[in-house]
Amino acid sequence: MGGAQLFWISRAEEIKKGDWAAFETYCARPLDQNYFIFEADELSDAHPLLKLVARSGKRMDFEGQNTKSGMEVLRAKLRSAGKKLTPDAWEALEERLGGSLKLMDLALDQLVLYSERSEIDETQVRDLTKAFLHYEPFDLTDALIRGDISEALKIFNFFYELSDDLTQITGLIHWQLKRIWQAKQILAHGPNQAELAKTLRIPPFRMAPFLKQVERFEIKRVERLLHLLWQFDWDAKRGAVNERAAMETFLAKI
Repeated sequence: MGGAQLFWISRAEEIKKGDWAAFETYCARPLDQNYFIFEADELSDAHPLLKLVARSGKRMDFEGQNTKSGMEVLRAKLRSAGKKLTPDAWEALEERLGGSLKLMDLALDQLVLYSERSEIDETQVRDLTKAFLHYEPFDLTDALIRGDISEALKIFNFFYELSDDLTQITGLIHWQLKRIWQAKQILAHGPNQAELAKTLRIPPFRMAPFLKQVERFEIKRVERLLHLLWQFDWDAKRGAVNERAAMETFLAKI
């Protein structure tokens, strides 16, 4: 009597391989209007879920395909300007701008305009973005941890006026909170900074302050904040709230 049903299962990578048998049986004769969404940070190509998806569903690699295509556009812009970034420079740019393609695009415009060399290295990226940006996403979560809401609101408004896109700001906050959550998961199995740096792509200069942030966040609090951020994003996208006021309220709640 309820019509269509939607089942959303997060952290699918934690489901044991042997536990997929019942769902495989269901997929042989699925009910109409029943939909399953599985989320996972990473799965091997041999994973049972991906085999089921190949037969009965659709795979969407948000963090891979979308980011990859966006980065190709940025690389093409540099090539057309006769410029090139070293691998370390790309990593520094992504870290400094929270993985936001729009903000990275704005920074690249400045790099193309002011860099005299054809190859731009990490030092140039850091120097220019430091002059171009008064803050970075790392500063926002740091202000929130310290309970400095006035500073957090100042940083939020800086990024909002820079990009004029609240979706980008929501993405910046989510990017940093998600990294903190992932770090808590990794460190729960023992202190392994090498794995942390590789998985989350934390550069050496950022590791010590990042670990301090991680230590000061309880896992339940991070999960609560991610839920509140999702709720804000949902309300904003369906026009249920004034976006800017709602984001300021969200930050004040933290």
